[in-house]
Amino acid sequence: MIDQEKLELPISWGWLLALGIALFIFGILGVAMQFYLTLASVILFGALALVSGCFQLWHGLATKEVKWSGRALHLLVALIYIVFGGLLVWDPVSGTLSLTLILAGFLLAIGLSRISYAWNCRKRGWKWQLTLVGGLIDLLLAGLIVYGWPETAFWVIGLFVAIEMMINGWLLIAMAMAARNISHEAEKKAST
Repeated sequence: MIDQEKLELPISWGWLLALGIALFIFGILGVAMQFYLTLASVILFGALALVSGCFQLWHGLATKEVKWSGRALHLLVALIYIVFGGLLVWDPVSGTLSLTLILAGFLLAIGLSRISYAWNCRKRGWKWQLTLVGGLIDLLLAGLIVYGWPETAFWVIGLFVAIEMMINGWLLIAMAMAARNISHEAEKKAST
């Protein structure tokens, strides 16, 4: 069992532990600075959309494939990316309001999908409770975002990013500690 676990875990657990601790601390700081993290996330997202739209537009114009049937759609998508990204960078506050509603819509769709899937699993006799709970949590989050909108727009994205950093940091810490324990067990086994 230990040999199989060794293949799954990194050998250099010290750096992984440091990274996990750093991400966890950054997540805590992000929770404290939700508004700024929200704006930074929206601006970064807008910049990425703007740059990718420019590359896509360049690709669509630079190709010599005149008979490409998807070229017009390719160029249209590129322009949408450029306009969308430019608007987010130009006015991140309005972008925050829009993206928060889009996030609520995604959570609503995901929640309904999970509940539907749980219902199908229940009819087949499969485990369904955890999927149902996840779907209900998604619906609750979507409802809270919409109920508190527009105020929620200024903190919810930053909060979600911060929570993700904390969870990722916690998982990396747990992985590093498991790798450390396996390493110590292997050293003890080798010395006896």
